[in-house]
Amino acid sequence: MKIRWPEPFPGAYWLDEREEQAVLDVLRRRSLFRFYGVKKPKYAAMLERTACKFYGVKHALAVNSGTGALATAMTALGIGPGCEVIIPAFFWVSTVGAAVHANAIPVLCEVDDSFCMEPQDLARKITRRTKLIVPVHMAGVPCDMKAIMAVAQKHGIPVLEDCAQANGASFQGQKLGTFGTLGIFSLQWNKNATAGEGGLIVTNDAKLYERCNAAHDLGIPWVGSAPDPAGAVTWGGGRRMSELTAAVAVQQLKKLPAIVRHMRGSKQRIKAALAGTPGLCFRRLNDAAGDAGPFLIMVLDGEAEARRVVQQMQAAGLASAVRLSDYGLHIYYNVQQLVGKVPLSPAGNPWSLPQNQQSAGNYGKGACPRSDALFARSILLPIPSRLVPRQEEAAVQIIKAAMGSAKHKPGPGPCIDGRAGT
Repeated sequence: MKIRWPEPFPGAYWLDEREEQAVLDVLRRRSLFRFYGVKKPKYAAMLERTACKFYGVKHALAVNSGTGALATAMTALGIGPGCEVIIPAFFWVSTVGAAVHANAIPVLCEVDDSFCMEPQDLARKITRRTKLIVPVHMAGVPCDMKAIMAVAQKHGIPVLEDCAQANGASFQGQKLGTFGTLGIFSLQWNKNATAGEGGLIVTNDAKLYERCNAAHDLGIPWVGSAPDPAGAVTWGGGRRMSELTAAVAVQQLKKLPAIVRHMRGSKQRIKAALAGTPGLCFRRLNDAAGDAGPFLIMVLDGEAEARRVVQQMQAAGLASAVRLSDYGLHIYYNVQQLVGKVPLSPAGNPWSLPQNQQSAGNYGKGACPRSDALFARSILLPIPSRLVPRQEEAAVQIIKAAMGSAKHKPGPGPCIDGRAGT
């Protein structure tokens, strides 16, 4: 059996006349800039109000991208030379890049069998220089925010939640992005809700919101249609969101619950059909009900099995399946500029700065050995947001056939602790 698996662009399949009409309205109003125009702009402000209601927060800020959101948040938090920022081994390059651009030093943390930041290793990595913890809710699944926040609160360290791949997900009934000091979201083309590009920052801290507002723009916050020179003062990054982007984003955010519901439903049905397949289990979920569902991670007995199975899955039509070790800039040792400590300038910063000399770390493969072992024997399959039953059934048959050809080693099972995954 061979199928054509849809491209993994969740929000893209939900674009319709509502986004079209919103964009046309922006053009007809001749007001593409968020703060002023021929007619009063409305969509960026509308997106922020919608986000506050959706996430249940007091403040939301629309920015140009998820990367811009990370950089803005780190500026607002005062991250700079002499700061260590703890980041899990499974991320997107922008997460670690934001710390480097702030002239801080990223510190890698192991992931556990949930493929999220391991709270125990997080606790071990804390030093007097740790100034920020960045849990990354990778592949749509929530980190154990209760355990992570306990570590952060014990040491008085702020938490910046990276929810770029988990928009619409939750933990114990609370939306991701609302546990930490700040939360960020991406609206890039591959994300659950998309505007092609774009990002959001959310917080309940009024002072931090003001600093983010200043940092994302000119260095001073805006009130209405003018900058407020009496507000927070910093250096701005020019990361405003346009009205065109916001017009699409508003509609997508309204559709996000339905998008997540469809992906989660498809994922659950595929997993249920694969249950009991010899040599196969799934990542542990910290909260199954809070899973946004955009990816399925399968854990096999070993690296050789994972290589064989993913090749057969790809050949049979599941072209977007990938062994996690080969998942490009999501895996720390695949990021050349990180492994090589490529500086931001000929001065060698941030690595050569006197304030960072005690924080020089190793980023090559082997820096997080438990994570490495997991990545080597795991396969990630994107779950498109508009699957129909025959596509789900075909994927199950392809995976079962590929698993049937694998040679299973005797042992405690494919999961780290020998228990079946969920």
